[in-house]
Amino acid sequence: MKAKRKSLIAICVTVVLVALIALLGIFGMNIPGTKYRVMALSEKISLGLDLRGGIYAVYQGDTSAEDFNAKMDSTVTIMRNRLTNEGYTEANITRQGEDRIRIEIPDVDDPNQILEIVGTPAHLEFIAPDGSVVIEGKDVVEAAALSDNSNGGLEYMVRLKLTDEGSKSFADATAANVGQAITIKLDDTVISSPRVQSAIPEGSDAFITGNFEAQEALTLAGLITSGALPLDIEMLEVSAISATLGVDALHYSLIAGIIGVCLVMLFMILRYRLPGLMSCISLSAYIVIVFFAVALIPGVQLTLPGIAGILLGVGMAVDANVIIFERFRDEVNAGRSIESAAERGFHNALSAIIDSNITTIIAGIVLMYFGTGSIKGFAITLTIGVVTSLITSVIVTRYLMRACVKLGFKKSAYAGAARESRFKSGKPFTGRFKTFAVISCVIIVVAILMNIFGVGMNYGIDFTGGSLLTYEVGEQFDVKDVQDALSAVGIHESQIAKAGSEETQLQVRVADLGENADDMRKAFEEELEKKYANLTYVNLQTVGAVAGRDLLQNALKACLIVFVCLLVYIAIRFDFKSGLAALIALLHDVLIMCAFMGFFRWAFPVNSPFVAAMLTIIGYSINNTIIIFDRIREKNKMAELREKSRMDIVEDSVRETFPRTVNTTLTTLFTLVPVFVLGVASIKEFTFPILVGMLAGVYSSMLLSGQIWATWMDRDSFAWFRNIFKKKGGNDKDYSKNVKKA
Repeated sequence: MKAKRKSLIAICVTVVLVALIALLGIFGMNIPGTKYRVMALSEKISLGLDLRGGIYAVYQGDTSAEDFNAKMDSTVTIMRNRLTNEGYTEANITRQGEDRIRIEIPDVDDPNQILEIVGTPAHLEFIAPDGSVVIEGKDVVEAAALSDNSNGGLEYMVRLKLTDEGSKSFADATAANVGQAITIKLDDTVISSPRVQSAIPEGSDAFITGNFEAQEALTLAGLITSGALPLDIEMLEVSAISATLGVDALHYSLIAGIIGVCLVMLFMILRYRLPGLMSCISLSAYIVIVFFAVALIPGVQLTLPGIAGILLGVGMAVDANVIIFERFRDEVNAGRSIESAAERGFHNALSAIIDSNITTIIAGIVLMYFGTGSIKGFAITLTIGVVTSLITSVIVTRYLMRACVKLGFKKSAYAGAARESRFKSGKPFTGRFKTFAVISCVIIVVAILMNIFGVGMNYGIDFTGGSLLTYEVGEQFDVKDVQDALSAVGIHESQIAKAGSEETQLQVRVADLGENADDMRKAFEEELEKKYANLTYVNLQTVGAVAGRDLLQNALKACLIVFVCLLVYIAIRFDFKSGLAALIALLHDVLIMCAFMGFFRWAFPVNSPFVAAMLTIIGYSINNTIIIFDRIREKNKMAELREKSRMDIVEDSVRETFPRTVNTTLTTLFTLVPVFVLGVASIKEFTFPILVGMLAGVYSSMLLSGQIWATWMDRDSFAWFRNIFKKKGGNDKDYSKNVKKA
C-alpha cells in the first residue's frame, strides 16, 4: 500500500506541476510584494512576418551606377545576410520594380535599429597620409572580432583577412608610411588611426584597433563581413505591415493545433489505456517545455515553418511513446509481469528511440548551421522540438510508467488480450517488392517529364515574383472580403497585407498579371467596391521573388550535407548499405512529394513554405526507416533466425513494427489534418505536401527501404536494379532458395 500511495502521489505531483507551469505560461503572474511580473508566453514569443506582421521599408538604388542590375541583386543578398547574422532569419528582401528594394522585417521592437543595420553601407576605406585610398571593403575577405590581453588589459580588435591584391597594396602602403598614421574610415567616419610601427609583409592579416567594447568589435566585424553595399541607396518609406498569411491565420492554426493534440491524446488513451494516459501527461510536458524554449531562447521566431518543426516534434514525441507501449504490450502478452514488461519494453525500445531522434537532430543542426532565412528558422524550432521529445520520452514517460505499474491495476488496464497476427500467410511487404519499386519509378519519371514539358510544379509568386497592388480603402477591411473578390475574377494565389499606420491601406501581392493586368485589376476593383465604396487605387508595381535563387541553393546545399551526415551515422550504427538504402528511400519520398505537387498544380502552387515542408519530410521519413532497421538489426543478432534469408527477416521486422507504423501515422494525421482543413490557403499549400510526403515515407519504409537493403546485401550492388525490370525469371517467392544466410 505504501508503494501504491507513493506512486499515486508522484503522478499527481507531476500533473499538478505541468498544469501550474502551463497556466503560468498562459496567463503570467505578478510576483506578490514586488513590482515584477512573470510575463505570459504570448508576450514573450516572437512571431514571424507570416503570423504577426512587422514593418516594411522601401529603398531606392542609384540607377546611374554601372552594371546596375547585377549590383541590385548583390545588394539584396548582402541585406539578407546582414539580417540573418543579426538573428532576423525570417525577414523578406525582394526587388520592387526596377530600382527599388522592399524589406519586410517581422516582430521588431525598434524599427530604426533594424533599418540602420540593413541600410548602413559599411563602406570601409584605409586612407594613406597623402589622402590616397590604400584598400576598400571589397579587398576584405573575412573580418573577425578578437580579444587580446597581452598588454596587461583586455583589448578588443577586428582582424582582417585580405585578398591577394589587397594584401599587396596594404604591404606597400605600410612600408612607405612607417611612423605615420593610416586612417581607417567606415562610411566617412574615422574609426581608428593606428600608427604604422613597421611594414606588414604581404600575405599577413591586418588588424583594426580603436578602444572597442566587445559588442562594438562584433558589430563592426559583422558589417564588414557582410560586405559593402555595391549601390548608394535611399530609404523612401517605412511603415507597419500585417501578417502575410492573413490576420486569421494564427487564430485558425491555434484552433487546429488544439483539436489535433486533443485527438492524439484521446487516441493514445483508447489504444493504450493507462500507459496512454501517462503519455498524455508526458506530451503535455513536451508542449509546455517547447513553448517556454521558443519564448526564452534568443533569436527564435515562431513562423509557419517553425510550427512545422514543432508539429514534427509532436510526432516524434508520440512516436517514442508508441514504440515503448508496443514493446510493453508485446512483453505483457508474452506472459511477463507488468513490472518486468515495463522495464524490458523500455529497454528494447531505447535504441530505436535514440537513433531515430539523433538522425533528426543531425538534420536540424546541419540546416541550422548552413541554412539561411526561413531554413534556419525551421531548423531551430525543429531541433528544440526533437531534443525536447527525446527528453520527455526517455525521462518523463519512463518515470510515469514506473509509477503507474506500481498502482497494482489488473493486466487489462495496461494491455488488451494478445492479438492474432493480421497476416495469415504470404509476404505482403516483400513479395511484391519489384511491383512497388516500378510503381514509384513510374510516378517519378512521369513527374520529371511533366516538368520538362512545362506542366510540372506550379511555381508561385514567392519563386517567380509578381505584382504588388496598393489601395487606400478608407476604413478597416476584412481579409476574407479581399480573398473573395480575388477569387471572383480568377486570381487564386495572393498574399494580402494591411499597411500604413492607420491600417486602412491594402496591399495585395499576386502573380504577374501579364497582358491583361489592367483588365484584371479593374475587375478586381469592381468586386471589392461592392464592399468598400471608398476604395482608391494607389499604384501597381512589379515585385521580385521572395524565395530567391540563393535561398534554393542554400536549401539544396544544406540537404546534401544532411544526406552525407545521415549516411555516415547510419553506416556507423548499422552498416553502409543500410545508410544507402535509407537515403534512397528518403530521396524517393522527396521526389514523390514533388511529383504530387505537379499532379495537383491546379490547386497548390509551390511557394517558400514548400521548402520547409520538404525539410519536414526529411526529418519525418528517416525516422520511419530507422525504426524498421533497428528491428532488423535486433533480429540479425538472434541465433534462431540466422537460418532465415535477409528478405524474410525484413518481412518479419516490417510485420512486427506494423502496429507502431499505423498508430504513429494516425497520430500524425490527427495533428496535420485539422491544420489542413481549417487553415487559410497558404497553410493548405504547406500542409498538403507534408501529408503527401508523410504517406510516401510510410510507403517507402515498409515496402522499399528494408527490401533494398536485403537485396543489396545478398547480391552484387547493381543486379537488384537490373532484376526489377526483368520480364521473366525468378520472383521473390523463390528468392530465399538462392540467397546467402544472414
